[in-house]
Amino acid sequence: MSSDLRTILKLSATAVEKPWGGRKLERFLSADQLPEGPLGEVWLVSTVGAQESHSMILNGPHAGKSLSELIEEDRSQVLGRSVGGSSANDYPLLFKLIDADSDLSVQVHPGDSLAQEMGLGETGKEETWLILEAEPGSTVRAGFADGWDLDRLLATIRAGSDVESALQKFEVKRGDLIHIPPGTVHSIGAGILLAEIQQPSDVTFRIYDGETLGSDGLPRELHLDQASRVAQIDPPLLKVAATLESDRWQSRISVNPYQIEELRGRWSGDLPLPEKSSCIFCALEGQARLSLDGEEIDVIASGEARLVLPGEAKLSMDTLKEGWFAIFSPLNRPR
Repeated sequence: MSSDLRTILKLSATAVEKPWGGRKLERFLSADQLPEGPLGEVWLVSTVGAQESHSMILNGPHAGKSLSELIEEDRSQVLGRSVGGSSANDYPLLFKLIDADSDLSVQVHPGDSLAQEMGLGETGKEETWLILEAEPGSTVRAGFADGWDLDRLLATIRAGSDVESALQKFEVKRGDLIHIPPGTVHSIGAGILLAEIQQPSDVTFRIYDGETLGSDGLPRELHLDQASRVAQIDPPLLKVAATLESDRWQSRISVNPYQIEELRGRWSGDLPLPEKSSCIFCALEGQARLSLDGEEIDVIASGEARLVLPGEAKLSMDTLKEGWFAIFSPLNRPR
């Protein structure tokens, strides 16, 4: 691959069954991709987990390869300055859509240092949610409520008592952004469809799972000992309300692993992409034509993502249907 030309990779989507999932994500998949059980997640850009969970390249000379294979062949050209990840073949971000038809478990994720200390890879899991749809009264829970800590929560769980009041509760609406740092005890509530950008780790320590059963019909495993090492009392949670202006790109958040820029409405012109790093471009809603140095190369539709590799060529977008678009760029700041 030439370093002066951008490459736009169209990637396969992976459906992930979850006991709390619903059917809202079906509209983003073809019939042959749909699982038999409840559909909880669709992974749009991934090099995480088993090989079947890795994104496959669908276009260009690398069609048929997995993204991890391409990174192994040409890491610097694929990632540019956005180096990172838990192995030489990892992309630094995992991007997915989540449909919470019922409440998710109360859970927590480790940060980089604890993940390494616990032998779980080089990266922990920092994540950010963009709320795409929320039924009236839908909430997320994150961080301990006043008077609660992990010891009290674990004692309450072991006693079989209600933990509803243990965490802070935030009512959410379409367009809200919720940032979940490692160590934040959290849960997504029923009735929420969201996009999640995160570090490339699937390590989750479940603390409380209500009456949710796994695919085998049995209660899912809890990870109370691991959670006790990871959970923080007062992590720096960030909730940003939906205040975007129409028809212009705006920065939503910039944290250690990534930054997010969004546009609502229409756009005709160059995209604000990093020149020397890769990034993920996604149509959360709507449809747009993509052109490289003025030559049309692709059309992207709602629920689709493209991996944009580094290069000097200008990538421009012309909206065909008014929508909601986002750019997720990995960052590589010292920790």
